[in-house]
Amino acid sequence: MTSSSPETTTRTTGAHRAHREARDRGATRTAVQRPATPYEPYLDGLFTYCLSVLCDHDAATAALADVLALADRRGQRVPDAAGDRRAWLYALARWACLRKLAEAKQKRQGTHAAGRNGTHRQPAARPPAPPVPDDVREQRRRELALLAWPEAAGTTPEQREALELAVRHQLAAHEVAAVLGMDHAAARELLAGAACEVERTRAALAVVETGGCPGVARLTGDQQLVLSSALRRELVRHVDDCPRCRRAAERAVPGRWPGAGVTPAELPVLSAPRRAVHHALAHLPRARGAAAPRFDRRGFPMDPKDRAARRDRLRARAVTTTVVATVVAAPVFALWAAYRGTPTGEGVDGHSAGANEAHGPGTPDGDATGGYENAGNASTRPGSGLDSADGSDVSVEVVSVSGAGAKGPGSLSVTASSRGDTTLITLTAAADAGGPVTWSASTSASWLYLSRSSGTLAPGESITVKVYVDPLREPAGQWHARVAIAPAGAVVSIEGHGAVPHGPGPSGPGSGSPSGPPPSSPEPTPVTSTPSDPTPSDPPTTTDPEPTSTGSPSTPGDTPSPVDSSGAPSPETS
Repeated sequence: MTSSSPETTTRTTGAHRAHREARDRGATRTAVQRPATPYEPYLDGLFTYCLSVLCDHDAATAALADVLALADRRGQRVPDAAGDRRAWLYALARWACLRKLAEAKQKRQGTHAAGRNGTHRQPAARPPAPPVPDDVREQRRRELALLAWPEAAGTTPEQREALELAVRHQLAAHEVAAVLGMDHAAARELLAGAACEVERTRAALAVVETGGCPGVARLTGDQQLVLSSALRRELVRHVDDCPRCRRAAERAVPGRWPGAGVTPAELPVLSAPRRAVHHALAHLPRARGAAAPRFDRRGFPMDPKDRAARRDRLRARAVTTTVVATVVAAPVFALWAAYRGTPTGEGVDGHSAGANEAHGPGTPDGDATGGYENAGNASTRPGSGLDSADGSDVSVEVVSVSGAGAKGPGSLSVTASSRGDTTLITLTAAADAGGPVTWSASTSASWLYLSRSSGTLAPGESITVKVYVDPLREPAGQWHARVAIAPAGAVVSIEGHGAVPHGPGPSGPGSGSPSGPPPSSPEPTPVTSTPSDPTPSDPPTTTDPEPTSTGSPSTPGDTPSPVDSSGAPSPETS
């Protein structure tokens, strides 16, 4: 006697599996092709987001299919409100893209490891992908070009992602915060800084159009302008330092420059290839152990633990530098050797040329530097007056110099801390200041760039300036640099250790030689130097008819000179 219960069925396991997979594929195909699907209004935006992250149509289509499958799997746990549902779907898309990038990274690492070990395993036989017709390939190229946003060239990866969600996809600030997994205030700060960077770039491009400055003409060369990150950095730096170009930018851009303008009202959103998405969704594996994100108490997916994939998604280089920041309140005469006339650095290679401010005494947004985080412990020495940032592996202390502790109306108090390879400098205007306090920060280290180089603070107001390390310009081995803060007469001393190329060299990390000039002696004899033209290997330097108050630029090999007329100490690098 046979029983009809599943435990004693006479059917084979293979037949069961084939029947179940066919049934699931049919149900999925029917659900996806149903016209009244609740996710239909979001397909175009979700596909555009996936394509902007992955930069590949097939990968973006597969990621969108994963999003729809995950959403269908959640069933009744999908948020009811339309705004929450949209943010939830974009968070799923973000998780799916992170997973795709992590898989691609693991595949590359496995291939490289097999090549180093001499074991060239033959990959599993796969059906060859059908060739893409030329017209389809050209259409895909045009669609990728539509995603370009030249005015956002100076934003950090975190700022660019938030801008894309807010401007291209029209998400509100609280929705952006939900997608990125940060609080509302941090998301608003991130968006404000990103909008300011877009406005600075727009103003610089407006100056290029006027064509009235020979310095700009030397930078652009001809009318065939391709706004790379490096060129954008030099243009914005030039507009900041050249009075003529600053006035032209203020006339060209409505409102105060920078800060009061608005980002473009709309950016193009591509149409999702619905047939390809339906096909990919119908052929997704329905295994019980299929990858799925972990959800928080709100029901939103949590970030994958693979931080390497996060760094890839943010288009950021892996930085192996440990930074130690020390704020030194020093007399002006002790900084003669630190003098360099080069204005402060702006961002390159996808990093910020920044104006991301924190209008309060707290630290900047908690997740904005997630692509650069290093695991470790942070320690603060008693009485240092510094708050250590969570997740940092650097030590920070404030060292005062005798004779430089006097403070008066209009002065700044300076504190510093670090998070990973990012140094956070907090400036606070004196509460008894008789009026607004104008501050400036500068460094001559080409591998450092600041989120903001100058500004004005009301009495009692604070701002946090981020100092980033550019891994493409960072010297190999041990290095030292300084950031000068005026009118506080303070210097933030930053030390780090860059990656050392493989090959014959020092045996230990402590014996590595920096690629930059050697450290200066503590009290060198000040010698004035005349400005010199930059060599072809140097970055473009402003030599305009109207000099600025920051001093004349000099090449890295110039002899140190006294401080400028503003009384601000200038930075030192070594």
